[in-house]
Amino acid sequence: MSLRLLLPLGGSALALLLAATTVSAQDYDSESSPRTTCESHFNKTQQCPFEGRARLARQLSVTRCVEDDNWGQRRGMLWVTDGCRAEFVAEERGRGRWPGRNRDRDRDGERLVCESYENKEKQCRIRVRHDVRLVKQKSVTTCTEDRNWGWDRRGVWVSDGCRAEFRVY
Repeated sequence: MSLRLLLPLGGSALALLLAATTVSAQDYDSESSPRTTCESHFNKTQQCPFEGRARLARQLSVTRCVEDDNWGQRRGMLWVTDGCRAEFVAEERGRGRWPGRNRDRDRDGERLVCESYENKEKQCRIRVRHDVRLVKQKSVTTCTEDRNWGWDRRGVWVSDGCRAEFRVY
């Protein structure tokens, strides 16, 4: 069905209908950790009790949930606002995590998740000794080295909507 045929039905209502029907939940965590759901309805701020360091596990909303923008954490509470609806998990301690966000180490290199939102460039600082490899693409946008992602000794960069998991050696 052509979008031109639907426009007389109402522009903003149609845009919401199309967005709601084409977006599915984004799952950022394949582990089966206990999850806490926190949802902002009608763009209002919602607070949810939460213990530990929160990590977004699964996005439920059409609105992209971005930490420190429309979700965050304060002493024992998780907050969401501006339409962010998501499931969160507590990061486990003692699993080789480094202080930086979205990284952990194992014998096959260090895992790093680096994500570009709203087509902005993002620098993910990490010490690179030998090489970086894209392990898992998380975005609809195709991640292509030297086009919308790359690396140097100081870390990995992504742009133009590339979101992916990398192994750093």
